[in-house]
Amino acid sequence: MFFKIYYVTLIITFGFGLYTFKSLDKNFKWFVRYLGFAVIYESLSMWDLLLFHNTDSSCANFQEMVEFCLFTFYMASIVKKANYKRKVYIGAAIILLFACINMIFIQGFWKLNTISEILYCLFILTLICIYYYHLFDEAPDGLILLKHTPFLVATGSFFYITGKFLFYSCFSFMAYKNNYHFYILASTIPGIANILLNILLITAFLCSFKTNKLSL
Repeated sequence: MFFKIYYVTLIITFGFGLYTFKSLDKNFKWFVRYLGFAVIYESLSMWDLLLFHNTDSSCANFQEMVEFCLFTFYMASIVKKANYKRKVYIGAAIILLFACINMIFIQGFWKLNTISEILYCLFILTLICIYYYHLFDEAPDGLILLKHTPFLVATGSFFYITGKFLFYSCFSFMAYKNNYHFYILASTIPGIANILLNILLITAFLCSFKTNKLSL
């Protein structure tokens, strides 16, 4: 049930992104492009068109890698500190290098690379916390957070990535032991996290559109 709701909200979010695309910050526009990629990926996955060797894990690993790059790029772009982007990109490059090593030599190409996924989540959550620290330390008086696009995106990302972290943290232990509670977890936590992200992205798209319209 959660997947169907998520899939519908994903398409709606992509529609809002396309509608407001011209008014969005150039860094934020990458979310719209990613949403298009996500719609295609989820559609193919829903019809079992991404199965290779009876599993879609290899495609999921690639999708997670693309997603990691997107969230890293955006979170690095909204903290305006000297050399911050460079440090973030170096850290991300190290994690991606490990992910490639993990895929080839450790967990394998045809299996879900849960170690890499957990590292992705921890890295992005760290970037979100750094953003929150700088935002609350330097925010101007009168800033309305619920209308501030970067805050909305960061908060949606926080819920989404936290949900994924909980999911992948439990995956190896529970799935391979065929624990029934895993299936409840797998169908609930990621679904709720995805829906929260999409709702906040829609809000961010509309706030960005309204702000740019008023400035004209």
